[in-house]
Amino acid sequence: MELLQLKQKRAALIPEMKEAAKKAADARTKGEESRAAEYDAEFDRAEKEERELTSQIQRLERIEESERRAAADHLNKLDERGQKPEGPAKTADYESAFRTWFTRGMEALSPEERSLLSEKRGTADQVTTSNGLGGFTIPTGFLPELERAMKDYSGIMQVARLLRTASGNVLYIPTEDDTSTVANKIGEGSAITVQDLTFAQRQLDAYKYSTQMRISWELMQDSAFNLEAEVRNVFGARFGRAMNETCTIGDGTGDPNGVVTASTLGKQTASATAITFNEMIDLLHSVDPAYRISPSSGFMMHDAILAVLKKITLGSGDISPLWLPSVRQGDPDTILGKPYWINQAMDSTVAATKKPVLFGDFSKYVIRLVQDVTVIRLNERYADNGLVGFVGWARWDGECVNTAAIKHLLN
Repeated sequence: MELLQLKQKRAALIPEMKEAAKKAADARTKGEESRAAEYDAEFDRAEKEERELTSQIQRLERIEESERRAAADHLNKLDERGQKPEGPAKTADYESAFRTWFTRGMEALSPEERSLLSEKRGTADQVTTSNGLGGFTIPTGFLPELERAMKDYSGIMQVARLLRTASGNVLYIPTEDDTSTVANKIGEGSAITVQDLTFAQRQLDAYKYSTQMRISWELMQDSAFNLEAEVRNVFGARFGRAMNETCTIGDGTGDPNGVVTASTLGKQTASATAITFNEMIDLLHSVDPAYRISPSSGFMMHDAILAVLKKITLGSGDISPLWLPSVRQGDPDTILGKPYWINQAMDSTVAATKKPVLFGDFSKYVIRLVQDVTVIRLNERYADNGLVGFVGWARWDGECVNTAAIKHLLN
């Protein structure tokens, strides 16, 4: 179904949800709890369908975005490494050689294919004590699909600024926040007051993450089994979950400094177990307008918290809803007129000391990726069980380069 059709179908559910929420609120006012429960069930049914449609819409939007960025990202990466584009012929040859190695092993490769693969073998940038890892960088055509799978499981990766580096050396990023500095009025012939920019720096390391899977010889030999797609989807989900968790709630000590950890207080709720419309407005306005107008600014929360926010004002007559779904292709769903992103590593309950909602300019959170995901094939380790092992590893770090730009709601 087309993206626009999905959005129109979802829009038709909103009046149902609003009516059910309003009737439930009226029933509770009258003390009719059984009727209120029936209306709650109607709301939940409509919301479940709305979530399913939203999931399809977001998936299609991410696919479109990935396709737009794939070519530009690849050229930028080659430029950073001082390389020129390889051309379609060589790229296709590498992908073919990689696929042969992936499904049949080194023995099936021709000398030319071995030479071609060796150009992208894992290097000392992955393991500082070894120059011969035996793994190979995944091909260009494989990478967008893998990253798309990772983004499906990583809310922060969907919106953070991705910074690719060719090596894993410590990287320092300068930071500054000049939003409070204003020009001074001076008299004729008077001296000018110097207002220097104050810079600091954030350190980005390269923490290594790995995952492994085993596949039977029978599946390896079955040409109908799409091995690449299977490994891509499994590795993408695993790396995506790991990146999302570490770059969301990592403590910055031996791990990335997660976006929740790095954020600063924007608004504290009056209740430990509730969020109000006005408190969401206060969170929005706790961030300087210089960051609020950024196209990367918006809200971030767990899907369960989104359900809580959807119900705010839906049952309150003609008051404008806090949450507003999009009905036009290209326009995002909004909360208080700003887009939002779902992050399943964030707090899922409204309770004391929780930080259920973030708001700010998420381009100020940087995820540093070292090279690309690398894969190694284990032919002999599980051979006695008729299995072939595959190990994937990746290196990344995350840091907020301006904590004034991203703030949290605290219960």
